[in-house]
Amino acid sequence: MTATRVIDALGTHCPVPVRLLAVAADRARPGTVIELLADDPLVEIDVPAWCHTRGHEVRNTSRERGVWTFFVVVGCPDQTQAERDGQPPGAI
Repeated sequence: MTATRVIDALGTHCPVPVRLLAVAADRARPGTVIELLADDPLVEIDVPAWCHTRGHEVRNTSRERGVWTFFVVVGCPDQTQAERDGQPPGAI
C-alpha cells in the first residue's frame, strides 16, 4: 500500500502518535492514505480505537523490530458511527 503522507512518531509516547495522526487526518481528504510509524507499544490499541471512533480505517498493521507501521485510510469525519456501521441516521 502506498501512503500519501508518512508520519514519523518514533521516540514519542502516548498520546503524541495519535495526535499527530489526528492532525494529518483532519487536513486530508477522505480516501487519503496515511502511514504512521511509532514505537510506543500503546499504539497497538490506541490507533485502531481512535480510527474506529473517528470513521477512519486501518488497512494494514505490522510490527518489525519494535516499530509499528499503520496504514490508515481517512474516512468522512462528519458521519456518525451508526452511519458508518450502515444504520440510517436516527436509528437506535
